Amino acid sequence: MKKIRVLAAPTAFSVLMLSGGMAQAIEVDQIDWSAIPATEIPLFFPGYSSYQWIHSEEHDGARRVGEGRDCLSCHEGDEAEIGARIASGEVLEPHPIPGKRGLVNLTVQAAHDDDHLYIRTSWDTATGEPGQFHEYVRFTDGKWVEYGTHRGKEVVASGKAKASYEDRFSMLVGDGTGVPEFNDMGCWATCHNDMRFMANAPKSAEVKAHPLLGDEGLKRSDIRKYLPATRTAMDETGGWAETRTRAEIDQMKTDGAFLDLWQWRANRSNPVDFGGDDYVLEYRLFDAGKNAWFGNWDGGKGQPRHMLDPAVNNGRMALTEADFRNPAAPTLNADNRVPYDPEHAWQEGDLMYKYGNQQPEGSAAGNAATASFEGGRWTVVLKRKLNSGNPDDLPLASGNTYPVGFAVHDDSTTARWHYVSWPLTMSLGGTDAHVNAVSLK
Repeated sequence: MKKIRVLAAPTAFSVLMLSGGMAQAIEVDQIDWSAIPATEIPLFFPGYSSYQWIHSEEHDGARRVGEGRDCLSCHEGDEAEIGARIASGEVLEPHPIPGKRGLVNLTVQAAHDDDHLYIRTSWDTATGEPGQFHEYVRFTDGKWVEYGTHRGKEVVASGKAKASYEDRFSMLVGDGTGVPEFNDMGCWATCHNDMRFMANAPKSAEVKAHPLLGDEGLKRSDIRKYLPATRTAMDETGGWAETRTRAEIDQMKTDGAFLDLWQWRANRSNPVDFGGDDYVLEYRLFDAGKNAWFGNWDGGKGQPRHMLDPAVNNGRMALTEADFRNPAAPTLNADNRVPYDPEHAWQEGDLMYKYGNQQPEGSAAGNAATASFEGGRWTVVLKRKLNSGNPDDLPLASGNTYPVGFAVHDDSTTARWHYVSWPLTMSLGGTDAHVNAVSLK
C-alpha cells in the first residue's frame, strides 16, 4: 500500500546552514533543497468521481462524508488500487484512455521566509518526455482545423487529430475557515457532475444564456470548478445554473470564502518563468491582470489571431508539420508575432499555435516559477508572496496550517483526466502537517 510519507528530514546543522546569512528575499537557486524534508504524495486518477458522487449511495463512505470524516481516514494507502480500477474503465470512467496509468507519485518540499513561500515538486512523466507542447491548428482544405489537442477529445481518439497538450502541476489552498468542505473533501468540493467533460455538462448555448456566467456576465461557454456555497440549490446532476447573486458572490470573495489555485503550465507559463495564479469561487477564475499566455484562436472567425512575424522568422508566417511538437520550432510570443493576415496564400499543412506567451502582470503574476526536466522527471519550483494584499489571493502567515490539495496533468490530458491527492495539510513552520514548510530565517 502506498502511503504519504516523509522521505527525508533536515538535521539541525542543515537548517542552520540553510538559513545562515540569508536576507528576507531569497532567490530560489539559493535554497539548499537537500536540507529540506521531502514528502512523497500518491496522486491517483479520479475519473467521474465528484462532489455529487461522494455524497451518493454509490459511494460506500457517503455517510462518513456527511459526518465530516476526511477521505484519508478511510482511503490512505488505497490510491494505486483505486487509480488502476478507474483508469481501466472498471468503475467511474466510461471513456478510458488506452494505456493511461492510475497513479503518479509526487514529491513535495516547502520552505518560507518572512515574505515568501517556496514550493518544490517533482514527478515522472508517463512517456519519459516533457509535455512542453500544447494545442495546434492546421490549414486543411482551405480552412483552419483542430490538429493537436488533448487525449480526452473524440477527434484524438478517432485519429482525426493528434495528441498534444501541456503537462501541468496544480495546488489548491484554503485558509481553513472560508471553505470548510475543502478541509475534508479536498478538490471534490470543487468538482461537479455538470462540469465540462462530465456526465451532465450543459450545452454551450445554455451556459452563454446564463445571466451571471454567460455572455452578459463572465462570458463563459462551459462549466468549470465551482464551490457549492455559490449555488442556491444542488442535486445529483450538480447546480451550475443555480448561482447566487453577483452581490452575494462578491461578498463571499471579500470574506475570503474562496480557494487559491496555483498552476504551473509547461507550455503556457513555463517559457516566461511563471505559473498561473487563479482562484475558485463561482467558477475557476484567473486573478486580475494579464496571464503568462494569450489565446491565439478566434473561434468566431475560425482563424488564428496572430501569425509568426516573417521579419524575425526568416520569412516564415506559419509552422510546418515538421515543427509539430518540435522544441527547435519558433515559439509565438509578443516579440515575434504580427496580426493574422487572412489574405495570405496559406498552404495545405501550415500549422499555427492556439496559444502564445507574454509577460504576466498584476495579481495574475503572483507565482514566479522555474522548472527543469531530467531523466524523465519534471522539477518545478514556485515562489509567491505570503500576503500579496490582492483581493483574489488568500493571505498566508508563518505558524499556521492550511488545507491543500495537489494535482498533475500528464500525457496530453486536461480537465478531469488529471491525478489528484486526498485533502492534505501544509504548515508554515510547524511539524505536524503532511507538508511542512521549513523556515529559512
